[in-house]
Amino acid sequence: MTLPRWQFASDDLLTRYVVVTDEDMSDWSIHTHHVDATSDMSPFTQHPAVVDDTGRVFFHDDGPTQVWAAEIDAAALLISLETPTGVLLEVDQWDAMTAWLVESMQDEPAGLVIDLGPNTDIPDDELDDIELITAQLHRLDDGVVMVRRSRRILHTLRFADHSVQRLVLDRWHHDGHFDDCTDGYLFSRDLALAAGACVAWVRDAGGVEAADRLGCSFDFADELPGQA
Repeated sequence: MTLPRWQFASDDLLTRYVVVTDEDMSDWSIHTHHVDATSDMSPFTQHPAVVDDTGRVFFHDDGPTQVWAAEIDAAALLISLETPTGVLLEVDQWDAMTAWLVESMQDEPAGLVIDLGPNTDIPDDELDDIELITAQLHRLDDGVVMVRRSRRILHTLRFADHSVQRLVLDRWHHDGHFDDCTDGYLFSRDLALAAGACVAWVRDAGGVEAADRLGCSFDFADELPGQA
């Protein structure tokens, strides 16, 4: 038995769910771990929603599609899905990280920056002596995301605008355009591709040890006061 294809999604009240769109999840449930290390479970129930051309789910009271969704705490870790017969299907944590990053970028405005890097402060005089597995996602206009991957601390770029005209999408660039970018950069509208590129970098370059040391920060563009 294989794990159903799933994703994270949130409703208008910011209630978070694990969602399955293409299988009957009657009597299925999810198992999770909270940040205090306690375990929990939640059953799948049906909810009205809109599913777009990419398969992303948007909850809507008048949605034409019924999707199966199990509520999950905002800070909980998804561990497994349980079948009606009690079989536990383990969730790959790299896949869970990818799904979480996709969820984090969904419907966010241009200027959002998600930084993945060390979760502890590192003195400036030690930065040149250690390898740091880092990645960054930067929301641009028209649904495009820029991915940068590095073995150094990535600076937040200060763009004059977030226009995506003349950008080449879905191709890795290795021309050293950004001084702090050691593993190239990518522009894409495919959020799963962008998120997967970051997760694969952490997994392949650093492995579980790098993931254990990983921290995350979110930074949004400032809005000028008085601007409608």
